[in-house]
Amino acid sequence: MERIEAWPGEHLTLSTGRRVFVRHTEPEGDGDGDDRTPLVYVHGLGGSSTNWTTLMRELHDDAAQWAIDLPGFGESPPGDHHTVAEYVADVVAFLETFDRPVHLVANSLGGMICTYVASSRPDLVLTLSLVSPAMPQYRLPWAAQATAVMAVPWLGERIIRSAAYVAPEKQAERLAAILFADVAVIPMAELTFAAEQRDQWMSRPYADTVLLQALRSIVRHYTRPGRESAWRAASHILRPTLVIMGARDALVGAWGRTRWRRALRYARLVYMPNTGHVAMMEHPAAVAGIIREFVRDASRIRTSASTSRTPGRGMPPSVAPLSGESTHATT
Repeated sequence: MERIEAWPGEHLTLSTGRRVFVRHTEPEGDGDGDDRTPLVYVHGLGGSSTNWTTLMRELHDDAAQWAIDLPGFGESPPGDHHTVAEYVADVVAFLETFDRPVHLVANSLGGMICTYVASSRPDLVLTLSLVSPAMPQYRLPWAAQATAVMAVPWLGERIIRSAAYVAPEKQAERLAAILFADVAVIPMAELTFAAEQRDQWMSRPYADTVLLQALRSIVRHYTRPGRESAWRAASHILRPTLVIMGARDALVGAWGRTRWRRALRYARLVYMPNTGHVAMMEHPAAVAGIIREFVRDASRIRTSASTSRTPGRGMPPSVAPLSGESTHATT
């Protein structure tokens, strides 16, 4: 069986004072990569930069790519606290190290974080692509309901302690049922790689604390009133936005795309049947094609105003061709 290798990376100290591990790859060729807008990836709860390994391979020749481990996840050391607000500050600090706005791509918790980032700092983001973004919903899928129970003080700690007695193979099987619509479509090497990466992180002494702190922060954001809601932030995004939703997502209901249509007129919504919560891992080639097409279309309507560090108010009318909803079938 072919062994999957993670992209190389290094630790960086952000202006927030927190250290993060960032994986990076440059396109091969004649050096034109320096002129192409970078792609930056932000993972979800319990995930890491390695969640983007296969997608980065698919987009390897498109541009330079960077995938960050949020503090406490992956190879990044923990911080004092692990909340949505602190992660937003960390992502902003990382994006400030680039000399231009980037194509920002995020999944799940990363989607909520990057919604706040794009809303508050449009000067750092050229386009925003969200894969199953975790946004407030009154109607929760089954796995989201079960996960939310862990946010209850004391109960979450007890559930995690009980999980320690479950065989690793059984834990991996349960997690796969939550994340994927059809595990059979994923090569065994990819599944093995994902399981090894998660086991490695879960073995760290701070993993349980980081997981529960981040989860409880998500739940607090789900219950915020309208003016403080992540949806309010979404309605103020100035950049072209792509939202990919899986029909069989057990954590983020695909019906959320209706709310995205209301919150952000010019979002491009892509609905993927037979797809779960991590489309970039389950159908990487399809997701790469969707993102590539979106970035290409965004570049066609780009103006000097859309690439400036200080965009004007409101969404430029020229991005209207990016809006709409489509279904992307996978087999």
